[in-house]
Amino acid sequence: MKKLVIISASPKSSNDPSVSMYLARMARNRLSSLESEIINVRQALQNSVLAFETMKSADALLIIFPLYFYCLPGMLMRFLEDYAGFIGGNGNLQKVYAIVNCGFPDPEINNEAISVVKSFARHIGAEFGSGISIDSGGILLSAKDTPFVKKAIKTINEALDTIPANQPSGGVFAINVNFPKRLYFLAGNFGWRQAAKKNGLNKRELYKKPYQSNGSVR
Repeated sequence: MKKLVIISASPKSSNDPSVSMYLARMARNRLSSLESEIINVRQALQNSVLAFETMKSADALLIIFPLYFYCLPGMLMRFLEDYAGFIGGNGNLQKVYAIVNCGFPDPEINNEAISVVKSFARHIGAEFGSGISIDSGGILLSAKDTPFVKKAIKTINEALDTIPANQPSGGVFAINVNFPKRLYFLAGNFGWRQAAKKNGLNKRELYKKPYQSNGSVR
């Protein structure tokens, strides 16, 4: 393997910090022995042909994204579908790798999303190399200097080191940040309340069920 294209697929604006871009830059630095380039999917949608040509010339793709509704963000799904149509099975791609982070304190919740990336690899005639499944993803940025996050980063880097060696094949590295769950949920709930307040809502309105009326689904 000589050329790796790293795909950062956070739907966030490029002006907002994202875990996906943080991991993409970390991967590029860690895999400095490979020729690599980062593609930001949100920006690439404006000129997808240019992005697809870059991807087509690569030996491997590393797809990095946040878990959205237990799957890939819709933006990324459309991007990968369009790429599959673009190459029509004629690319040079050998391997596809994935890094997915979720907001839950359990990395196994990412498994279904990784299966989708495996299916994408088969569909374009490539092999799925390996996946890195990370829980409590937001903490990687907000608490990156803490001992438990530094330990998780070390484990992520060790998993990245297997990519140039082209192994393991089909494996998934589960990365648990090991932040105390009680504090994690406390911080998460506080964040939701702050977001509600910012948008003119109160705490009670966070528990509304918009698709239910009198206890029944409309």
